Amino acid sequence: MTKDEKIIIIGSGMAGYMLSQSIRQESKDVKIMMITEKDGRFYPKPMLSTALFHHKSPEDIVTSSADEMAEKYQLEIRTHTKVSAVDTKAKEVILEDGQREVYDKLVLAAGSRAKNLSNAECSGCHSINAIEDYEDFLSALVGVKQVLIVGSGLVGVEFAHDLLKSGHHVTMLSQEEVPLSGLIPEEIGLICKKHLISMGLNWCVDSGVKSMCDEKEKVAVTFDTLAPKQFDIVLSAIGIAPRTDLAESMGLKIDQGVVTDAYGQSSHEDIYAIGDCAKTYGLNLTYVAPIKQQAKAISQNLLGGRVVIEYPAMPVVVKMPTLPLTLVPVREVEVKGSWKVEKNDTEGISAGFYDQEGNIKGFALVGEATKERNNWLKKMPASIVE
Repeated sequence: MTKDEKIIIIGSGMAGYMLSQSIRQESKDVKIMMITEKDGRFYPKPMLSTALFHHKSPEDIVTSSADEMAEKYQLEIRTHTKVSAVDTKAKEVILEDGQREVYDKLVLAAGSRAKNLSNAECSGCHSINAIEDYEDFLSALVGVKQVLIVGSGLVGVEFAHDLLKSGHHVTMLSQEEVPLSGLIPEEIGLICKKHLISMGLNWCVDSGVKSMCDEKEKVAVTFDTLAPKQFDIVLSAIGIAPRTDLAESMGLKIDQGVVTDAYGQSSHEDIYAIGDCAKTYGLNLTYVAPIKQQAKAISQNLLGGRVVIEYPAMPVVVKMPTLPLTLVPVREVEVKGSWKVEKNDTEGISAGFYDQEGNIKGFALVGEATKERNNWLKKMPASIVE
């Protein structure tokens, strides 16, 4: 691309900014415009679930304003601006006020939205997928003691730890017998569960929430089998879904995310997708390490390169500072295999996930065993995808 050509990025989350940074490493001249419905603050999203433990306010988490990012990386950032449509033939982004912005290459970095609990029409139920959500949650948390967290995945576990450490009484509703089910073996899940219970967590297993409503400044919750109960506030942590509405309106191929090839390119040659909204190699990976790999390749491809996105083993550190827990999730379209615990003693547990041919596909380490991470990484294949 020449200095007169323009890349437009829709979205100002970590994916959009990481891509902008990578493009600038490759080219100082190409024009980059970012369009975002929000204020464009740059912040590390993973910090949200440990902010209370580290005594960090939202202001402490934010590293740069939109203006600061624009100046640092020579970006034109349109904040509080909604995209109503994209004319792929004219190669124009149509804004809500009718303005049109011409692009040479377009990148969708629209992110994700939190999945909603059914039958949960109440002001006391929150979900956190962005700093604005976290600010709302913090405001509602003032003076609150009894918190219900629905969901026992990564987000639920990390926020449970953070809220317990800050003095709240936390109940976790799980559909599984152990937290982080599907990510770690049951033996490590039990350690995680016992640790949270030792911190004061009230662990409950039920198939789901039947209904939820505001009732006298409380949230009244009825469950499928458990007795009804009231809580001061509810945090829904049942997962996220890619934001694909705009991509669908453009006629792009969608399958639980914007489908891209190995180069990050969508079904339209001039349009790419990155981050939570993208599905590459048949996988929708919603954490930071894959975004870095995507940004590294896509930045070069936008400028005329032909670089495949590489997915090496990418460790995830579960943010429970009082219990070291590291894993490399099994990332395959169809997971086949089983866990094998290879060390289980007072120093921790280490386990590998092996396919039917005995090839290692992932691992999980807890306690002192996390010090073995580099040795386990050496066992992993160079790429987690074919």
